[in-house]
Amino acid sequence: MPSCCAVNADEYVSDIFGRQYTVINHVDRLPEKLSKLFMALTE
Repeated sequence: MPSCCAVNADEYVSDIFGRQYTVINHVDRLPEKLSKLFMALTE
């Protein structure tokens, strides 16, 4: 299953990865988003 974590990504990311992506618009939220992403991938 391809997945993507992008910082300030454009709309093309959804064309490539479908629903398997996370856009992080605020770098200060990176630790929070990475934790949630890891938990979702390891369920």
